[in-house]
Parts: sequence; C-alpha cells; structure tokens
Amino acid sequence: MNGNGSSAPRRLLVVSHPCVVAVNQEVYRELTRRGWDITLVVPDRWSHAYSRSVRPQALPGMEQALTPLPVVLPGRQQRHLYRVRAGAFIDRAQPDVAFLEAEPYALAATQWGRALASRGVPFGVQCYENIDRPLPGPVKSLRRRVLRDAAFVAARSQTAAELARDWGAVGEIGLAPPAVPFLSTSVAERPAGRPFTVGYAGRLTESKGLLDLLAAARSLGGETELVLIGGGELAERLAAESIDGRAVRVVQGVAHDEMAEQYAQLDVFVLPSHTTPTWKEQFGRVLVEALWCGVPVVGSSSGEIPWVIGLTGGGLTFPEGDVAALAAALVRLRDEPGLASRLASTGRDAAEDLFSVPPATDALERLIDGARA
Repeated sequence: MNGNGSSAPRRLLVVSHPCVVAVNQEVYRELTRRGWDITLVVPDRWSHAYSRSVRPQALPGMEQALTPLPVVLPGRQQRHLYRVRAGAFIDRAQPDVAFLEAEPYALAATQWGRALASRGVPFGVQCYENIDRPLPGPVKSLRRRVLRDAAFVAARSQTAAELARDWGAVGEIGLAPPAVPFLSTSVAERPAGRPFTVGYAGRLTESKGLLDLLAAARSLGGETELVLIGGGELAERLAAESIDGRAVRVVQGVAHDEMAEQYAQLDVFVLPSHTTPTWKEQFGRVLVEALWCGVPVVGSSSGEIPWVIGLTGGGLTFPEGDVAALAAALVRLRDEPGLASRLASTGRDAAEDLFSVPPATDALERLIDGARA
C-alpha cells in the first residue's frame, strides 16, 4: 500500500536543475519513501557562481531515480533547454503527474510543459519570483501559456502565490516553501570571552547589503568580529577591511555539510539585502539554516525576509539600507542575551515545524496528489 492508502503505483516525473546538487533531492527522497515512483530529470552538467563544472550526484536512495540528460546553456536557470525529445521521454516514463521545478517563464518549463499537456499529463511548476519585473513580450506569452496549462503552482512564498495568479495561473496555487534540511543536532558552545560575532553567508555582492553590515558592525563599540561566508565580487575588498583593528574574516569554499560549524561560531546572523529593479530576496534560506543552528537572525525588509522572520519568530527586521536601525538591532541582541536566546529557541522550533523535509514534502505532495486525482 502507498501513502494514500491505494495500491496503485503513483508515477511522478520531476524535472529539476536545482537537483544537480544532492541536498536539493531531499523532498523527492521523502516522496519515494511514501510510495511514489519517481523519475528525476536533471542536467548532466551545470555551473554556478562557485563552480563552472557541477556534475549531478544522487542522494543515497535516489540512485535509480536520478536521470541526467544533456542540456544547452548549462547554468542559465531560465534559458537552458534539454537536448532530448521531451515527448518521447514522457512516453517511455509514463508518469501520472509531473512537477517542473522551474519558473513558469523558464524555457525548460515551456519545453516539458507543452509535451506533458499534449499528452494529457497533469503538471505543476514552481514560483519563487516575487517581483513583477519587465519581461519581453514573447517571454510573457510563454509564461502565460505555461500557467494556463499547469494543474498547480507550488508557490515558494505568499508574494509568489499572488503574482502567479496575477500572471494568469488557472490551476491550484498552493504555498509550498522549500525544504531546508536539518543542519545540526546540537548547538555548539560558544567560548566565553570572545568578541561579539556577527555573520553572513551567501554571495558577497552589492545587492546583499554587505557594506551596510560592515558600517553597522563598526558602529557597535566594544569588541566585534564580522564573519562573511561565501564568495563574490566584494570578497577581496571586504577581506581587506577591519573593525577596530580586527580583520573582517571572509571564509570561502565551505561545503554545505560544513555550514553548521560555521553558523555555530556566530552570536547573530544578518541578511541585509537591498532590493534592485529586477530582484528582491526571494526566500532567505540562510535565515532558516542559521536558526537550525541556534543562532538568532536579523534581516532587512527586502522581499520575503520579513515573511520568513515573522513566520519563525526567530529574529528582528530593519528597513533595508538603514545602517542605524541595523546597528540598533545588533546592539539589542548583544546587550539582551535573554532576548537572543528566546528568539533562537523559538526560531529553531519553527524551522523544524515549517521548513524541515517532512512538512515541506507534505505541502508539495498535496499539490501533486491533487493534480493526479
């Protein structure tokens, strides 16, 4: 018997460029445990800001499901295409339902969506996009067609859900935040007498508000250390900076399974992102990762940051670009250890309840199963 009480097989086709990275397969592994027969299509090669050559690897238990296929424009999230006849592949796989882990205006969503629709296979797409940025007319037409044909949209935030409807989605739109897998089983003890340690993880770029964070940290007074985990265009500049003679620490090349150790060094984690004309923070996965590790968070008002912090109750927010307000939030968490501890505890519990693999899988499975029915 499978998870919904039926003995009939439930065949799910997933097309997902994020699943080139094994940790992003967690939800699909959970679905296999619940009785789904999954074919997981991924690019056979990919590239991103930290590596120009990424090859797919399967999580344990996903070896039979993982199906790497050649792509054109690897690394281009919205523009890559699979160098296969999608219809012929679908005919062989015989899915009952499909999930395209791509934005509705991505070319891969059009490629697979049309082939699925022409065969009467219900499918869904995801939507992280939370800003109605200008797009060329043909791209808008592709998005409208995909959303018209899609049986469901897995909206990764409330704003994304609202925009999907505005853009013409006719199927079910369900809130399905991404899974943020458990990072640490215990909170490491932070050595007494060390500096107040403020941290950030992610791309080291202007849009992430890191110069605001540097300025705020410098204004705190007392001993402060700033730790920036990641790489990007500002890495060299930031590594040359200091706070009261203490060098800003830039840590690059950290693997995902090493991040818990990095977060555990921090007293507070900050995501000070700036909104640009074409982007605002779409989720803030690093906020949830920090909370998993028992670290309270501070975030700007960009995009979905206040939504995530509000849902988890794990931190404080400030108006983006307001260095004084950011500094005040940091001072508060430094000088009120009871508050910092309460926020960290509340946030960690909420991360487990909302964003761990089981509840994230529940939300997506409800949409998939509903489309199949």
